[in-house]
Amino acid sequence: MALVYSVSAGPAVDADVTGRQLTVVVNGEVLSTVELAGSATDLGEVKVEQNANVTLSLVDIDDAGNRSQAAVLDFVATDTIPPAQPGSFGVTLAREE
Repeated sequence: MALVYSVSAGPAVDADVTGRQLTVVVNGEVLSTVELAGSATDLGEVKVEQNANVTLSLVDIDDAGNRSQAAVLDFVATDTIPPAQPGSFGVTLAREE
């Protein structure tokens, strides 16, 4: 089963950031590297198989091409969301004996 995560980040700290680079590594292999606008805070979605080891890395790039130190997030893709509460669950009196 695949799990889909929404990825977001706060605004760039420095005003001269012109780009952001998000790298997704799954089970030790680079799945993707995405170039984003410097103003991007919604970084898209990441789809991975359940129980995969995931590393997300975000680097900001300024107008001179300098790269920030990477912000890194490591996690195991686990389904922690329970199913919805059952609906239409009730009891009615059938009879008296």
